[in-house]
Amino acid sequence: MATQWELSDAWVFSSIEGTGPDDGYTLVQIIAKADGINHAILLESEFTQAVPRLVAAGLIGAQPEADRYWHTEAGQALYQRRMTGHGLFGWLRVILPSLQRLGAPTDAQWSLPAGAFDRATRDYHRWASKILRRLGP
Repeated sequence: MATQWELSDAWVFSSIEGTGPDDGYTLVQIIAKADGINHAILLESEFTQAVPRLVAAGLIGAQPEADRYWHTEAGQALYQRRMTGHGLFGWLRVILPSLQRLGAPTDAQWSLPAGAFDRATRDYHRWASKILRRLGP
């Protein structure tokens, strides 16, 4: 069976912002945006499958050791072209078909530094809990 782009690839792509390592998103920011646009927390396996696929497609850059992820020029162009007029949740309708038009993704072994995803998830939960406490009952 041929490898195919998955909804989680589109989810990860849509959760990344920035144009380079200096303004790229951290893993905590990606997890936060992913929760905001899909009301769920990414799994590490979803993230570590999507990132090398998106890098190989030339859509994102990634420096896991520096905790930075960003859209390349091609990724920015795809996102802006497809998302314009579709609102925050438009990614569900437009990003996966856009990835599929690129052809089959290229899979590669890729991993985060040990414990990085768990730490980022915990940090996000702490941050979200503080916000919810401020909002009150």
